[in-house]
Amino acid sequence: MLSSGAPLSPTILVDEEISPVYDSKYFYPVKPGELLADRYQTLVKVGWGVSSTVWLARDLQGHIKEPESVVALKIATSNTISAGHERAVEELISTADPSHRGRSVIRTLLDSFEVGGLNGSHSCLVYEPMREPLSMYQRRFDGRKLPLSLIKTYIRALLTGLEYLHKECRVVHTDLKLENIMVSFEDPTVLADFMDSQLEKPMVFKIDALGRPVYQSQNDFGPLRSLRSVPQLVDFGLATRLEEDDDWGVWPIQPDHYRAPEVILGNGWQMPADIWNLGVLLWDMIEGKELFQNIHDQQGRYDAKLHVAEMIALFGPPPPEIIQRYQYMREYSWPEPVRREDNKICETAEEYFGGPFFDNTVSRNIAGRFLYEDLIPDRELGDTVSSLVGEERESFLDLVKQMFLWHPSTRKLAGELARHSFLQPKTSA
Repeated sequence: MLSSGAPLSPTILVDEEISPVYDSKYFYPVKPGELLADRYQTLVKVGWGVSSTVWLARDLQGHIKEPESVVALKIATSNTISAGHERAVEELISTADPSHRGRSVIRTLLDSFEVGGLNGSHSCLVYEPMREPLSMYQRRFDGRKLPLSLIKTYIRALLTGLEYLHKECRVVHTDLKLENIMVSFEDPTVLADFMDSQLEKPMVFKIDALGRPVYQSQNDFGPLRSLRSVPQLVDFGLATRLEEDDDWGVWPIQPDHYRAPEVILGNGWQMPADIWNLGVLLWDMIEGKELFQNIHDQQGRYDAKLHVAEMIALFGPPPPEIIQRYQYMREYSWPEPVRREDNKICETAEEYFGGPFFDNTVSRNIAGRFLYEDLIPDRELGDTVSSLVGEERESFLDLVKQMFLWHPSTRKLAGELARHSFLQPKTSA
């Protein structure tokens, strides 16, 4: 039986407590050894977010060949509105077409249940345990960069997963980042040895002002034993299903750095927004640094004008039809207002992102003039690639240029990109 370690001082902030929107009363007070749903015995906390904690648990129902197995439990706060949505999306993903090879690249539910708390019900999602997010995995390599051959394998797998998500499920992930790509355990003994180590080194914890125990997560599974891990896309709390071809999303999505131009301009977005997002993410994986170098103002706040200016520098100006769509959509009010990070309530993309960005001079051959031409840096896409040379570099640039097109419908589909020559394994002579 796992036990608790020494208690921490109540003044020390632990895990989820550091979130600016943290409120203890909405978090379920998980304790090691607790039995949930008459089936899952909690073992050790391995992660947390602004609206959930993640625990490894023993599945006591078991199977004939394996009496007990270890699962990951994502236990949502009682005030989160996305837990039911996340469960519905993942149930769809898990059943749309189990035979599609991209299905295995998507982490989906094993089970789900509700557990009652003092301030409402908590949604619990059950998953296969994974080693760690790609952001942590990268740190295990020299220069925080995976070997290129491994990166290519991962990108090809992720594109196959997106093909399944987009084509078979008609779901846009909307939140692709290193933290939402998990890698599997390279060997079952890694998890087994970790669980043994937790018996000798129990989690430290504190009791907060409301009497809730807050445990410090343990998520270092030790050095890699091989490179046999495989990636999976996770976290569908913000995913959106667009059932019909003419269904569009209009509200703001995506982490700032990865945001597609059609989101900023308010032109409406579909599956190709994920393609742009993944394209930007490739710099994190291959170069170990961000593609866009100057998208924040002097106070460190995201500035969409700077972001669009850098897009123009790297990819050229948007074509006239994109500006025409932008001018047409400028006054479009969202069905529901959206609260910005600074708490301002916004009703349009223009208001949310601080437009306007282009003037009204639009003709058949001339797009509207960008209103902040002095912000466009003297920088080209080729300047951003330093770790690849020769044919490898040219092939990579050819791949990403098919992902970074202003017009979403002209971007290559995920399945087409997965077959690009840059991503194919080199055959030995």
